[in-house]
Amino acid sequence: MITLLSDRFAPTTSRFGFLEVPLDVAAEGLRAWRQKLHGRAKAVAVGGTLAEMLERLPPLTGGVRPRELLVGTAGDRWTAYFDCGFQGTDAVSTVGYLAEQLKCQGLAIDSTPHTLGTGLETPGRYGAVQFELFGPLQTDFLNYVRTISASHDGSRWRFEADGTVQAFEQPDRYQARTVREKFTSEMLAEYAAALGVRPFDETFYAGRGVLVESRQKVPRKGQSMSLADTQHYWGIVPGVADQIRG
Repeated sequence: MITLLSDRFAPTTSRFGFLEVPLDVAAEGLRAWRQKLHGRAKAVAVGGTLAEMLERLPPLTGGVRPRELLVGTAGDRWTAYFDCGFQGTDAVSTVGYLAEQLKCQGLAIDSTPHTLGTGLETPGRYGAVQFELFGPLQTDFLNYVRTISASHDGSRWRFEADGTVQAFEQPDRYQARTVREKFTSEMLAEYAAALGVRPFDETFYAGRGVLVESRQKVPRKGQSMSLADTQHYWGIVPGVADQIRG
């Protein structure tokens, strides 16, 4: 299964998103929103490899996300979004909101290997491959344009597809015998590429980003852990996804 950096930074990189605006526009939009919500927020320019920038997010926290990372991409057409959430990046709410505010397209993706019952991870993760496209205008449901998902809900695999079918889709694939074959990580990568995004290609990410920090206190009963401790807590083993189909 295709994942970003072979899950070295999962759960942060299991789910993440993109905004179709240059880095500086996305950064100012996010900073202003966080300042309005929390009273204070600052945007700090960062650089280096994608891995080096992702290392600025921990400790990972539960209940709040005081650190969010925006990373520029090749051509500066799209900006990637990650946050410090203990359960993974909450791209849907942030990208969905900013797509409307910044009048642009937004994309949230999920590529999580299904390791439950495989013995490769303990206790194992529920798998998911999801593509969620947002637009600047209200639709039948918020500003969702198209959602496609093949995911395990804890009891079984489910396939869902809602919204406006896009020209780049391969709808015949949705008739596959098993849910996991209806929408794969390879298809997710192909759909994203049709929009000009290469989410799993490390070379797609430019060497500059912006870390947005806002004043949010971790709740007394909330988690605050290093990346290593978070992966141990969830049983995540980097590199395992390379052995999983889907």
